[in-house]
Amino acid sequence: MEIRHLRHFEAVFRLGSFVRAAEDMGLTQSALSRSVKTLEDELGERLFDRTTHDVSPTPVAEKLIRHAMDVLGAMSAFREEALTGSEGSEGLVRVGAGPYPAQPLLTSAIVQFAEQAPKARVVVSMGRSANLLDGLVQRDLDLVVCDVSKYAQSAYADEISVLRLPPEQLVVVYAPEHDIGREFEGGSLTTERLAAVPWALPTPSPAAATLLAPPLAQALKTGQFPAYRVETTAACMDLVRAGIAVSVVPISLARQAKAYGGVSFRSLNRVSATNDGIHFLKGKTQSALVRRFVEAVRRRAQELVEDPARG
Repeated sequence: MEIRHLRHFEAVFRLGSFVRAAEDMGLTQSALSRSVKTLEDELGERLFDRTTHDVSPTPVAEKLIRHAMDVLGAMSAFREEALTGSEGSEGLVRVGAGPYPAQPLLTSAIVQFAEQAPKARVVVSMGRSANLLDGLVQRDLDLVVCDVSKYAQSAYADEISVLRLPPEQLVVVYAPEHDIGREFEGGSLTTERLAAVPWALPTPSPAAATLLAPPLAQALKTGQFPAYRVETTAACMDLVRAGIAVSVVPISLARQAKAYGGVSFRSLNRVSATNDGIHFLKGKTQSALVRRFVEAVRRRAQELVEDPARG
């Protein structure tokens, strides 16, 4: 099995057309068809069902594409490192980020990474963890940093490996003039009162219900919590500063926000902490640059836990 046959197969799979794939690869259609036919003969299986107007991958092709992309990705990483001699200082890192690790963990890790690899590029994709894990499995992302309980419930759990990050304390953030600030100070704040306050939060993780106090867990179950579901902590903090909601964020972000002004924070409870990890695709070869970025994230996560004020 030759690499060029895998490249031609991947192009047809990706574009859904022998004509477009031939144009993409700079080949004649007949040459591309012969290449794919050679691969089919080696496998003893048909890879595409072809009609006059349509090309559809067979179940065998659906299985082969992931292995093919792993091989092609590994070859690309090897070629880039061999040609540039960069040893992990040049190239592209594609990262998926859940709301809590995005800031300040990833932002501050990128700052450190940029100092070490100034010619590298980093693309961070935000969104729902389920969508990001889909992107990881589809090879659109090199790694995803998100809540590990969302990975555990993913349909791709057996295809993904996880490197857990140290947990960081979660705290309640609110505008200094918010009523619950006085209630916190006076020790009169109840969980029922907290459940009645509008919250701004990203989509709660599957483990959230087990960590929340009963009134909040019940509100989550009935769909009444949070009042504002916003998928970035930065946007949640804007609503907090406006005084219309409270939120929960890692303590490093809360300290950072308090230093900028307009936000106060208090501990929620002893068991409330982040549950994040770095998610990789099993069997996929990571470039030296990606490994270097992962090390920067791991190092930064440990620093934030040891000294949240450094956020």
